Amino acid sequence: MAKVTGRDPVHMVYGPKHRRQQRPNVGWDFLLYVARNTAAAFDTLHSHGHVLGDVNQGNVMVGGDSQVVLIDSDSYQIRAKDTVHLCEVGVSHFTPPELQGISSFKGVTRTSNHDNFGLALLIFHVLFGGRHPYSGVPLRKGVGDALETDIKEFRYAYARDAQNRGIGPPPGSISLSMVPDAMEAMFHQAFTERGTNSGRPTASQWVQALDAQRQHLKKCASSRTHVFPGHLSACPWCALEQKGIVYFIDLGSTVTHAGNGFMLTQVWARITAVTPPPALAVPDPRSYSPQGRSVTGAAAQKGSTLGADLTIAFCVVMFFIFPKAWLLWGGVTWFAFANRKPKESPERIRERSGRKYSVEQAERTYNDLVGKLRQEAGPEGFLAKRSALEKLKVEYEQLSQAEARELEQLKSTAQDRQKQKFLDGFFIDSADIPGVGAGRKSALKSFGIETAADVTRGAVMQVKGFGPNLTRAVMDWRASCERRFTFNPNTAVTEADRNAVRAKYTARRKAIEGVLAAGPAELAGFTQKTTARANQLRAQAENAARELAQARADLAVL
Repeated sequence: MAKVTGRDPVHMVYGPKHRRQQRPNVGWDFLLYVARNTAAAFDTLHSHGHVLGDVNQGNVMVGGDSQVVLIDSDSYQIRAKDTVHLCEVGVSHFTPPELQGISSFKGVTRTSNHDNFGLALLIFHVLFGGRHPYSGVPLRKGVGDALETDIKEFRYAYARDAQNRGIGPPPGSISLSMVPDAMEAMFHQAFTERGTNSGRPTASQWVQALDAQRQHLKKCASSRTHVFPGHLSACPWCALEQKGIVYFIDLGSTVTHAGNGFMLTQVWARITAVTPPPALAVPDPRSYSPQGRSVTGAAAQKGSTLGADLTIAFCVVMFFIFPKAWLLWGGVTWFAFANRKPKESPERIRERSGRKYSVEQAERTYNDLVGKLRQEAGPEGFLAKRSALEKLKVEYEQLSQAEARELEQLKSTAQDRQKQKFLDGFFIDSADIPGVGAGRKSALKSFGIETAADVTRGAVMQVKGFGPNLTRAVMDWRASCERRFTFNPNTAVTEADRNAVRAKYTARRKAIEGVLAAGPAELAGFTQKTTARANQLRAQAENAARELAQARADLAVL
């Protein structure tokens, strides 16, 4: 068997920090190729009747050409004529739900559908920055304590029904809207009950889907590494960077801003020249006067205050007979008067409750439609878009000063930057931390904790399952790494440091120029579309207003 050289385990490709250090100039398109080639390798294995079995991040090796080699074939499940040589090992956080919890794989026959779970998980890792699909933010008690349990219970954190599963995506993660609906459905099939019951997407199906996606990609004007699916209208990597989350860098970016004909004053004049749409007449429920729906049967009985009235009358009579007990009669009279309410039948109470709920639902629908009408067809939406452009204009005007300040600050932040770079060389997945095995490491990485530089007490504590003891263990590991650091004043500020700052501001400048240049057309298009959109939404809002007026009239009957 040929020795595998010049390739790295797949986790060094999908882990953002590993990739930025070893392959800084690749973009999401490279990862798409890696995912596609991983699926193709699985497809070849399955087509011969074999099963990988022990799917994990260590037996997929990736080269700089995105080609994939599968290793550790001695543990595969091999079919040789009528004999099946079983795979009797496995990694828990790559094991499908139906096999979670078994004490040993000895005697267990694996299937291609089991492999397809691990394949989908690898593809998810590759496309979504190394995040584990079952590691997220718990939404109820008992969720997130152990990754293996969450897998067994199908707690897919990125599912369209994730809230019902009691878990949500971790902060800073890539939204599943990154991929088209058809591919999102494939992940949903792979990671929910449907995959166990009806079969998960096959390796061949993944190859077809990923090949199709490769034909529909866009490149961001800000960075050559910002490649994203064609169905998205804006660059998701730029949006994440605005939140301080960096998945891709471009060391080849131009660090000097060449003139490109962009004139801010001219562009802004064109933006402000676009006329906003006229104010909208919003349908008002008070303009309708429907007849309230009558009440029949037991619900129509309003109840009686006879008991309270008799009590009050009795106390008045007794006051004249026994005036010295005036305090007693006064107290009873006050209590009876305070509670002088008709005692309603259960049917009437249920009817009122139902009508109140109808009013609440109608109000919610009406308010949602009015808000949508104003934002999508009225001046409010137009002005919100223009306000966003104005913020970009202000930022653009201040970029040169901000760049100069950051270049000046390089000296004062040199030691912290050196330490950060040093700590970024210590990766969680290769660390020996007491009590933190592969599953817990996967959970940490799903929350963006890849290296010692990412470790803070607050960051670790937000990962479910990391209490004071485990958090202390991780913090101690970081401290042990930090003790090895020595500041080198001779390399305090390098030209590479300066170029990184310049590249950052050049990219941001280009991005803002692109948005502002497209601003006049975007605002004009918004105004042009408002008439048709207003007619459509106004009709819906009028229906909602009538239904709300009817619901209020129905409740008023009671």
